[in-house]
Amino acid sequence: MIFGLASNNTPRGKLQPYMGAIKLISLVSGSVVASIMGLYVAMNYYLDSTYPVSALIERKETRKLLRGAAMREHLVPNPQIAYVFLLRALEQIYADKQLSEDSAEVQEIVVRLASAASKMGEREPAERMLEDCWAKIADNQGELKNEEYEGVWQRQQICRIAQVLGPLVTEKGDFDRALQIYGVALQASRQLDNSQVDIKERDRLRAQTAGFVASLGENFALKGDFESASVLLQGLLAEIRDRNQLVTKESSKKIDQWTCLDAVVMLDLAQVFGQQGKNEESEAWTNSALAATTRHEGVRACDNCYTHSIYHLGTLAEKTGKVDDALIMYRKALEHGRKTKTGNLEQIKLSINKIEPEKTDQKKKIINHNEKKLEYVL
Repeated sequence: MIFGLASNNTPRGKLQPYMGAIKLISLVSGSVVASIMGLYVAMNYYLDSTYPVSALIERKETRKLLRGAAMREHLVPNPQIAYVFLLRALEQIYADKQLSEDSAEVQEIVVRLASAASKMGEREPAERMLEDCWAKIADNQGELKNEEYEGVWQRQQICRIAQVLGPLVTEKGDFDRALQIYGVALQASRQLDNSQVDIKERDRLRAQTAGFVASLGENFALKGDFESASVLLQGLLAEIRDRNQLVTKESSKKIDQWTCLDAVVMLDLAQVFGQQGKNEESEAWTNSALAATTRHEGVRACDNCYTHSIYHLGTLAEKTGKVDDALIMYRKALEHGRKTKTGNLEQIKLSINKIEPEKTDQKKKIINHNEKKLEYVL
């Protein structure tokens, strides 16, 4: 009894009633730490295997910066942080003087830096960087002009540049230049596909090629060549549907470059018909695009297509004089765009700001008219 009382007065004895809870907390904490460590290891393995850092970049700090940038580009997108990491990595590479500014490794990082800059809204600096990168490897006809670089790498670099530079040039309204860029990139992508043996890589390259065809169609339409745009886009949509019918259910659930590509092409077709004044056909294609985006909610490509599709329905409503419906669609597009960080938010805001004053003026005119009628009656 005395020994029992003595033992209960020790620190361990006093904690005895709570030992079960303490053990449970320790067990849970250990599991959480193990899970975090497992996630960290898995993430690093994924980054190293999917976005490897060149062995020629030896400094440990630089490799960490490039891995961190890849995470902020792809896994947890944040262009501001990615830009800082990439810029700091380039500064260290230049300071070490192991790689020249024209080296393939550095040129790839510059394209990534330009991509981050464009997402931050710094479009002009991004465009200049990308045009410089393009000029180092190819002319406007797509002829490779630098024998210091491996041919396969040059074609890969052309595709990387086009995916960032193309939209910037299109947005600026230089459709002829955009058609040049996408035409050269399409040729390079097809050459890479023809020389590729790995089945998974070929599927990725074919999705990339399809994306360039879609961009060509979009720019033909913006230029006013609706026939070329329609032929390209409808042919591409047929190819995508044929491909989607062949894949298994498991493969169709996988998120990759094919995800929502059919929706994007249908929206492009909707815009082509809309530009020709064929509003019914345009609305039908837009609704088909919206239906396709709902298969993969939360996927950026699908969210982006959804925002643009809702906005396009607004423009169609505005064209046909349905101002109230247009305003509802614009506000819905703005809400979804803000939530998912997709779409051209500035353009949507301009459309809303254009309609709201018109509606206010219209209401004032109605009120004034009614007041005059009332005065006449009195």
